[in-house]
Amino acid sequence: MEKLANYIGGELLPPVSGQYLDNWEPARGIVYSQIPDSDERDVELAVTAAKSAFDKWSSMSPEARFLIFD
Repeated sequence: MEKLANYIGGELLPPVSGQYLDNWEPARGIVYSQIPDSDERDVELAVTAAKSAFDKWSSMSPEARFLIFD
């Protein structure tokens, strides 16, 4: 079964707790993947990564940002 990850600082990371939640497909009533049961430690990692990227991202032109998402 697929285990999803948190995308933090350009990396796919498992939750710090190592815990996952079942992701249910409601039409068929089955679990089709597991999602991270993220907690405040994961949020802190994400906030730290966002703060470190803010200045560089803010100074990029719209064209340069577009190329990242294209």
